[in-house]
Amino acid sequence: MRKNIVLFGLIGVLVSLLGVISCGPDYETEFEVKSLIVPDKSLAPVSFPLEGGEAVAEVETNVAITDWSTSSNAAWLSIDKKEGKVTMSAGNNDTYAPRIARVTIEYGYQAYYINVTQAGKTPLLLIDGEREGIVKSVSAAETTISVQVKSNIVLDHILIPDTADFVHVDAITDVEGSVDEKTVTFKIDPNFGRNARYSSVTFQSSDNYDHTASFLIAQAGMIFVEIPLTADMLSTNAQEPNEGPIRNLLDGNPGTFFHSAWSYSISEPHFFQVTLNDPIEGCIFWYQNRNASGGEPIDVLIQVSTDGEQWSDLTHITAGLPTGSSSQYESAYLAADSPFTHFRFTVNKTSSGTAPRHFSMAEFKMYAPE
Repeated sequence: MRKNIVLFGLIGVLVSLLGVISCGPDYETEFEVKSLIVPDKSLAPVSFPLEGGEAVAEVETNVAITDWSTSSNAAWLSIDKKEGKVTMSAGNNDTYAPRIARVTIEYGYQAYYINVTQAGKTPLLLIDGEREGIVKSVSAAETTISVQVKSNIVLDHILIPDTADFVHVDAITDVEGSVDEKTVTFKIDPNFGRNARYSSVTFQSSDNYDHTASFLIAQAGMIFVEIPLTADMLSTNAQEPNEGPIRNLLDGNPGTFFHSAWSYSISEPHFFQVTLNDPIEGCIFWYQNRNASGGEPIDVLIQVSTDGEQWSDLTHITAGLPTGSSSQYESAYLAADSPFTHFRFTVNKTSSGTAPRHFSMAEFKMYAPE
């Protein structure tokens, strides 16, 4: 009986303790969450007109104004931070190019960005009244051309491709009585090739690099006529007596050929030459190899003379000469320093060996400017 009384007493004590614990007061600490938000509508890009203006971005925050920041990455755009807003201001844009800036609003690791642009003054740049589509066609001869450029922006860049080294700026002059027009003159080198060549010319200004105007120069190729050659105009220092007389170079038959000496030897490179009836200032030469392999020229010296005694080098060709059977070659235009009447074709090396060594050729022609 005594044991039960003690047990009930312990249970009562426990119940009392539990009651004390369960009825104790709750202690809670409330922390204020700091945040900064720029609403989506305030993050839309801002576009100012030429005369400038103001735009406002709202800022929703419980952060002290001294603890969050805002900045502009462009000097032309100023910003002013107030409680709950950022004001962006731009003055008049006196340039001919649009301006771009970015505003940053940030707190801690939070950052918001607003893109801002401002229109610039309208640039004017015309070539003969147009921005593009103008084509200046010129002959193959050396010449000059001029265009009228009207512009309210500074003309400090005239762009000519590196591949068009035949076009050069010659002069830029003011147009009398006009404040915004200039005459730009270009020098065009002569085109000694048969094919036409082209060059674009682009005007550009540091006032607005994106606003350009351009035109095209189209230069015709030179027209060449074949020089009438006859067998009595040809000679050589090494005619092979057993085959290939030199007159075969002019017979129009690629099945025949000229052959330099192989049955005897001389101590100098083999050559053939042409004595012209009338002096010329330059020429193109063409030849065709014989229809059998061996003895094709691969290193050639071209010389010219006014008297057949004193010779000057016109060109030395060491690459690009054909070696295939019946293959053909046409030279570039070769201009001499003065008119000449004698033309010499000397072979320093053939596909078979180094001079002095024989060579062969089926056909030969010369062309002069019309």
